[in-house]
Amino acid sequence: MKTLFILLFLMFSVSVSAQTIKVKENKADFSVAQNVNALLVDIPYAPYDYVDGKLKKFFKGIGKHKQSKNEHSALMVELKEMGDIPFNAYAYGLTDKDESVSVVFGFDLGGAYLNSKDHPEKYKVIKERIEKFATNTVKNWIEDLVRTEKKVLNDLEKEQKDLEKRKAQLEKEIKDFEKKIEENKNEIKDNLNQQSGKKGEIDSQKTKVSVVEKQLKDLH
Repeated sequence: MKTLFILLFLMFSVSVSAQTIKVKENKADFSVAQNVNALLVDIPYAPYDYVDGKLKKFFKGIGKHKQSKNEHSALMVELKEMGDIPFNAYAYGLTDKDESVSVVFGFDLGGAYLNSKDHPEKYKVIKERIEKFATNTVKNWIEDLVRTEKKVLNDLEKEQKDLEKRKAQLEKEIKDFEKKIEENKNEIKDNLNQQSGKKGEIDSQKTKVSVVEKQLKDLH
């Protein structure tokens, strides 16, 4: 029940997050440049390793992916919406003390890093891609979590059915045993009656044997 409440809360939160995920501009360091313009987005709920896996997939989708430590890169990226000049993309994940995950993106357009002031149209294209990446990452993580919890639920329901089946089997065995016990009790009563009759027959037969033996003895 507790897990269900958590899932419901997360699903509600995701629907809100999909509308509130925002890309912010800030200065950041990358392996190839320091203190350059960067785009930062928070990824609520999803753990770092999950986000990093999605980030790797994101970079593979835009160009030839490379990874050095925790930084992902794609060089000479060509996107129709960004014009004819290729660019280089970089990104890495961060976690704070609460283990909340953020991703820092940097886009080297060739002498300048992407920013909203100097490259408004290109910034809009990349901003939308990043927001979509963040939203889909959260949704996918929740969907994976739901699938996992559903599997747990299905396993529990199967175990419950097995327990119910076993209970029904035991109850049937008890009824069968009770029926057999009653049959055995009746059979014991019949047996005692038969024993009583048999003892009478034995006594009668003993008498006959004694008479015959006496007759035989009298002949000598």
